[in-house]
Amino acid sequence: MEQSEEELINKLIVLFVFDKMDIALDYNSIINICYTQNGWMLPLYCMDTIDKLTKCNFIHKAERGKDRNKLYTMTPEGRECLANFYSRIPESLRQEISDYVKVNRMSYKRRQEYRHSYYKNKDGSYTVYLRIEDPSSTLLEMRFVVANNSTAKYINENWEKRAASIYLMLHDQLTE
Repeated sequence: MEQSEEELINKLIVLFVFDKMDIALDYNSIINICYTQNGWMLPLYCMDTIDKLTKCNFIHKAERGKDRNKLYTMTPEGRECLANFYSRIPESLRQEISDYVKVNRMSYKRRQEYRHSYYKNKDGSYTVYLRIEDPSSTLLEMRFVVANNSTAKYINENWEKRAASIYLMLHDQLTE
């Protein structure tokens, strides 16, 4: 079965995004990058492309962590495919993707590696749950109780910005 030019370009777009991002991406991040933020393809095409690239072994899906969050990475076969058909992506689109990745790569990395949530306890306090994960393991996991919702919300909203410095400070303090 022969694929259309549009289907080929969609596959190459996703592979090019992986190449430029150079990090594992979860399903929602791929759709957010390729459709929601940029409109490079329709969401249905994006979902279909992810599925087809996985079946062709051009991207690999792996589960990570306790919550079984699935992350996708480009395989050597995917890199080879991209190298062979790279020029089929319009140059203007390659530049647009490259520019987008330069500006947004770290925010996607933080979003996927710095996990956070909070919930209300029976006694009216709140438990804040914070984690730092890499694709294969959890590097730091903290739970602590705070007195009110506004404190829990503040910590939750600022975790992505402060996680790296908190991890470094804890590491330095504990290994002195």
